[in-house]
Amino acid sequence: MKLSFQRASTRLQTKEPAVTGGTYDLTYRLRSSLDSWPAFMPRSCRMLVLASLLLMAMALLATGCRRLTGSFPGTGSYPADVFTEMHYQQSFRSQESPRLDSAGAVPVTGGELAYTTEGYATLTNPVTKTPQSLARGAELYRVNCSQCHGLQAKGDGKVGDALVANQYTRPPNLTAKMTADKPDGQIFGIVSEGLFVMPKFKLLLSSEDRWLIIQHVRQLQGR
Repeated sequence: MKLSFQRASTRLQTKEPAVTGGTYDLTYRLRSSLDSWPAFMPRSCRMLVLASLLLMAMALLATGCRRLTGSFPGTGSYPADVFTEMHYQQSFRSQESPRLDSAGAVPVTGGELAYTTEGYATLTNPVTKTPQSLARGAELYRVNCSQCHGLQAKGDGKVGDALVANQYTRPPNLTAKMTADKPDGQIFGIVSEGLFVMPKFKLLLSSEDRWLIIQHVRQLQGR
């Protein structure tokens, strides 16, 4: 009973600080609670625990401040430019296709028509074959297709090897008879709509760019 009375008296004689909140308020509350800790704990141990708690509180406060005052305040950026903040610049992402030119990037006469598989097969390549179109098609193929199908369209790209290693089907040899016998429109439909792990390139490339790729594939087929 005597011990309980002394602790109550100590709490009654301790005045609440005028300012609350922050480290000062936390210090007051921790110090005022020392007398309520178990009597078997020496006061030196209590002070050690208090100091540890204060250090943890200050570390958390400092972390929060640095989070708000990084290289780009309010964005959650890193406080130091360890990674040079590359995720804030408009650069190409890994394996990202080239962006469309600004001219014509937004259709003003409506988007592309939706075709069925049979509808795609009736389409013909509207791009006239020229040295410039062949060069453009070769570059588009290199950037968007060679990773899986290989530079010569033999189905031997490095990504194709990874697909096989992960139990997927190897990308087809585009120069083989099965693909060479398909009409241009059918190949255009596969490129546009995607197949298995192949993405829908109608979301990545313009209609003209897809036709240029098909023109290049025909060149590799010897046609």
